[in-house]
Order: sequence, then structure tokens, then C-alpha cells
Amino acid sequence: MLWRCIACGAFYETHLLVCTSCWRDGQIALCGHRQPANIDLVPATSDARTLARMGWKVLEHPGVYDTLVLGLGALVLVSGPPGAGKSSWACRLLDAIPGPVVLVAAEEGLAPSLAARLLRCRVKRPDFAIIARASVDAVVEFALARKAVAVAIDSVQEAAWNPQELRHLLAVVPTLDLLIGVQQVTKDGQPAGLMALQHESDIQVAVETMEWRLKKSRYQDLADVGGDVLPAPMSEIPSTTKELPHVVA
Repeated sequence: MLWRCIACGAFYETHLLVCTSCWRDGQIALCGHRQPANIDLVPATSDARTLARMGWKVLEHPGVYDTLVLGLGALVLVSGPPGAGKSSWACRLLDAIPGPVVLVAAEEGLAPSLAARLLRCRVKRPDFAIIARASVDAVVEFALARKAVAVAIDSVQEAAWNPQELRHLLAVVPTLDLLIGVQQVTKDGQPAGLMALQHESDIQVAVETMEWRLKKSRYQDLADVGGDVLPAPMSEIPSTTKELPHVVA
């Protein structure tokens, strides 16, 4: 078994009460074995013109969470208690991004529970790809092959990625405009590894009882930004089609 500090990313062969790297207590959690990633050795490069354009472009996500402003290259962190709706929030936002997208189902894998969630979120796109039990390099290759414009990782702790590796993913996949990380919470309701992930993220969203609110953003004010996680039931959506007259032959 392998243990990892969810605050700083340090690995341990046995469980410790206090991380000897960042000296935080209660942050050592069991995780799957993470092989060293080749992308960790790939430097991030760009130029001044490309970076300048990053500050101008806003990603469109029509039909879902319209009050949320997403900047190009944003790292979005969504956290909440178990069953609150954070995975559903991530799926809906990912589905609203035009172009090929990838969901890294690290926590539950390709299971009936995931199929049920996609059904509730009305996700049926053929270019909504899903990968499970994948290493960091496998996720990169998967995203590169599909020219993914957005990736969601559910959850960051289960996938054993630290904040720096999340940011690195945005740099090494050139088509990637958005990265969503689903974050587990501790027993007292606080996001696990709060400070490290909070500092690295551009947007932070809190989800409770199927409602979301904006906690942090580099792109907009926080006031009055939030709403329901899931769309209204089909029976509650007003019909926009006219009924055809009955024709008797």
C-alpha cells in the first residue's frame, strides 16, 4: 500500500499522523500506486503573445451555470461532502464545454453509479470520453489523442495528483482550455489539502445539498453566483413546441 499527503503530495510507505514534508497533521491518506510520470520532466513553454491572449478569452458554456465566468486555462476546484453533488456539477460543466472532453473517473471507475449520474445530468455526447484506472501519462496520451479542450478529474485525491501536477497538465496538453478537479473533504467538512489546492486553483466552488456557490474566482465577483446543481426535471420544463393538429385520413 502507498500513502500520500493530500496537502503537499509527499509519498510514504506507511501511514503517519503528521507529514514530515509539510508538517501538517491528519493529511496522510491511502492512495493507489502512482507511477512516475514522463510529463513531470516536460517543461512548460510559451511566448508573450500567447500568454497575453489568455487574459482576454472567456470560455463559453451555454445552457449551464450561466453566472460562472471561466477564463482560458482555468483550474476549477469543486468540493463538498459525500453525496452533495460535486461530481454531478463537474459532469454538467464538462458537458457544456464545446469540443471533445475527458472525464477521469478515478474514484468509481466505469460503474453503474457513473452511468446513472450521466443520465441524471443528461450527458449523451459521443465526444464525452471517459477513462478510469489511468496513470498520469495515460491521461495525457488520452487527452492528446482526442484533442480534448476540457478535462475533469474525479477525484483529485483518489487519482493521487498534487496541485502542481494539475497545473502541469494544462501546460503539456496544448488544446486544453479547462481543468476541473473534484476534491474530497475531511471528517470535519473542510476540503482535504485546502491551502495547497486553494492557492493553485483559479476558481473554487462549494457544493452542498445539490446547490453550488462560488467561493473563489480570479475572473469575477463572488456575490450572487450559484444555483442548482442539476437541471429541472423534464416535467417542469415548459414545452416550446406547438402541438400539431389532428388529421383524419
